[in-house]
Amino acid sequence: MHVIPSALAAAFLLFPIHSPALEINGQTSFVAVPTKAKLINYSSYAFEGGAKFYFVIELPQGADAGLGGISLKQIRGVQPAFYYGPIQPKAFLGIPRQRGSSVPVSANFEDGNRSIAINFQEAVPPGSKVTVAFNVMTNPPAGLYVYSVSAIPWGPNPIPQDVGVVQMSVFSQRQF
Repeated sequence: MHVIPSALAAAFLLFPIHSPALEINGQTSFVAVPTKAKLINYSSYAFEGGAKFYFVIELPQGADAGLGGISLKQIRGVQPAFYYGPIQPKAFLGIPRQRGSSVPVSANFEDGNRSIAINFQEAVPPGSKVTVAFNVMTNPPAGLYVYSVSAIPWGPNPIPQDVGVVQMSVFSQRQF
């Protein structure tokens, strides 16, 4: 009689059950909100060619929901960082210069390119770092560009949750 409950308990320990997301009143939420995000630009001078913006976010292991999207809103900068217009990004697991597998992604730009909604076509799993790369080709004018960041869980009626802010400096000229 005690063999069956013991066998079931052992099976639950060997094969943990993961819920795809935390749902509250039909809305999806993270259990642990991502708090590590950064914006990287290896070309840091105004109007410099070959510029790429890398947005990196780390989804904690205990998030209990995949990452479905990211919202970026420019809160500082005289010009939009996407000065020359919207650029469709590419995404991958990992960080710049340590690239992992590709992640299908798209972006919608609004408010004169100051608000960007990044949507993943498949959930980025908890415990992953994902990088969204924008090949902007040419840097915007000099200035400090600051974005507020929200993470959007994968699932029905997601509740966006604040991550914090990221910033990128673009300098006016090279000092020789």
